[in-house]
Amino acid sequence: MSTSRQICIIGGTFNPVHLGHLQMARSAQAQCMADEVWFLPAGQPWQKPDDELAPAESRRRMVELAIEGVHSWRLEAHELLHSGPTYTVDTLEHLCDQFPDHAFSFVIGTDQLDNLTSWKHWRSLFDYARIGVVDRLQHGEFKVPDALKSHLVHNRLFRIPMPAVNVSSTHIRRQFELMQSGNPEVAETARYRIEASLPGPVYEYLMRNPIYGRPQP
Repeated sequence: MSTSRQICIIGGTFNPVHLGHLQMARSAQAQCMADEVWFLPAGQPWQKPDDELAPAESRRRMVELAIEGVHSWRLEAHELLHSGPTYTVDTLEHLCDQFPDHAFSFVIGTDQLDNLTSWKHWRSLFDYARIGVVDRLQHGEFKVPDALKSHLVHNRLFRIPMPAVNVSSTHIRRQFELMQSGNPEVAETARYRIEASLPGPVYEYLMRNPIYGRPQP
């Protein structure tokens, strides 16, 4: 009798992918004892405006560069290839149909946990995957909204302790704007912060391809 392959899915816009995403993947894979981690870049996420969203092909390439060489990590391009808004429940249903011998865990942050009940057909998410919540506090009570507590009891919702990584895609994009500053000191500080926040190949890619940043007024 064959056993299911355990797969962790890390979703997000990856705008850009950064070291925090990679730490999330490592923590999730360890907690779930997963065979693989799949990075799932969003195409047109329904909850986020796309005014600052880099082109899909650029975000795909950055994820490929970030995970290159880690044999148990791969990119899942389903949402990038989908036209129109994408919804997690539809993606998970598709993946379960396509890979019936896999058992999926979908990884979210504590901020997403708080608004999970606003997601399309949120109850059905637990039919297709366990939901893992990355918790940077690591210690103390795992606070779960009342509507989700039954899933915690039945082990369809679980905690993933993760070391704190003080980096965000929003902050990185802001640093790219500051690199366009006419002040050399400000620009160099911004460049240093960007380099410290990104996987090396992603940093080099963005230095060659000016995707983010705009001239300062």
